[in-house]
Amino acid sequence: MSSSFAQIPAERRALVTNHHVFGYLAQRFGFRVIGAVIPGGTTLASPSAADLKELADAIRTANVPAIFADSSQPDRLVQALASESGVQVEVIELFTESLTEPGQGAADYLEMMQANTERITRGSADEPILER
Repeated sequence: MSSSFAQIPAERRALVTNHHVFGYLAQRFGFRVIGAVIPGGTTLASPSAADLKELADAIRTANVPAIFADSSQPDRLVQALASESGVQVEVIELFTESLTEPGQGAADYLEMMQANTERITRGSADEPILER
């Protein structure tokens, strides 16, 4: 993880996720957490229109190229946020809440972390495209 994330320039180490689950990773590897689509510590919360606008503004300001969404959660809100952000933002699925069956990307903890590292590294390397 260290060598992969070291390839990302410091100014590109920005995370937007569908809920707050990567604080530990952000702190350890020098990422800024720009925000989460679902506010608070529970996946049962619902963001308001003002919450989504505020996060969309933060995504534009920080030039975030990707939003990382949990593969086990519906991504309807994440897709809406990506649409509202004013930049072409890729939505990339990460494994966060459970492992997968063998052969599906996260059969054990190490495979999950390797997949997430590759996806975060790739997503952080992309340049955002301003739409408006």
